[in-house]
This record gives sequence, structure tokens and C-alpha cells, in this order.
Amino acid sequence: MITSSNQDARATNLLSRVSEDVSLLRQDISNLVSHTAHQTVAGGAREFAENARTRIAAGREYSADQLRALGEQIKQHPAAWLGGAAAGLISAGAYLLFRGEGGSAHSQAS
Repeated sequence: MITSSNQDARATNLLSRVSEDVSLLRQDISNLVSHTAHQTVAGGAREFAENARTRIAAGREYSADQLRALGEQIKQHPAAWLGGAAAGLISAGAYLLFRGEGGSAHSQAS
């Protein structure tokens, strides 16, 4: 039969080992958090910043290309405006001409 003093010594030994394991675990967690804060997070932040810089540069280039294309379209627009205005005037004149003929014929028939 195991005596009370043997149980106390064994319990004390187990408690000491658990306490040591908990202490080592705390150190490992502290090291992990420190490493994560200084290496992993910092590396991720650098990667994120580089990605953002790359995307901003690409967006800047895209915007510049779009503005150049818009400038080219604006240069071509005066001819389009003049052509559209001429076509509109011809159409309006033809409408008024035919409307006038139809209107006078209609009023003569009445």
C-alpha cells in the first residue's frame, strides 16, 4: 500500500514538472509572438505596401493612358461636331421644306 508521504512526494514532483512545462510553454509563446510581431507581420506589411505601390503605379499609368486617349478624341471632335451640325441643319431644312409643302397642300385641300 502506498503511504501518504509517498503520494505527497509524487504529487510534488508532478506539480514541479507541470510548473516547469508551463514556464517553457510561456517562453515559447512569448518567442512566437515576438517573432510574429517582428518578422512575419513586418514582412507581410512590406509585401502589402509593395503591392499597393505597384497597383498605384499601374493605376497612374492607366489614368495617363486614358487621358491621352481622351485628348486624342477631343482633337478629333471638332470635325465630328461640324459634320453633325451640318447633317442636323440639312435634316431640319428638309423637314421644314417637306412640312411646308405638306401643310400647304393640306390647307389647299380643305
